Amino acid sequence: MMMNRYPMGAMRAIFAACLLFSTAAYAASQIENVEGSPIPDGLSDEQIVKTMQTGGMVRGWIIKQLEPGHLEATIYVRSHMAKVDIHYDAAAYSILYNDSEDLGYKNGKIHRNYNKWVKNLDMDIQRAFAML
Repeated sequence: MMMNRYPMGAMRAIFAACLLFSTAAYAASQIENVEGSPIPDGLSDEQIVKTMQTGGMVRGWIIKQLEPGHLEATIYVRSHMAKVDIHYDAAAYSILYNDSEDLGYKNGKIHRNYNKWVKNLDMDIQRAFAML
């Protein structure tokens, strides 16, 4: 009969510590909205929408217009989904949290990758505007 090097209680404690650490890292970030990102002067509403859609497509965001001045952008990554509202006028836009699935959203905190995805969306939209 083979002897186990670690008592069962120690194994449970190690497992619990690992679980606690991974859960804390999973949903550790406060949601960071993007506010006041600039839009170049002189663009029509249609140009603004199309440029934002082009920028979003770079990383797989699906952007649809709900009404003038309001877009909804959704991204699916593996089992995760993030949805944001993009409110804009002729001068600037903001990207605000709307909904998510499998990102551990609770009390304004979410999986740290969400903020990366939103920052990348903003950066890709800015690059698309710069190419006009």
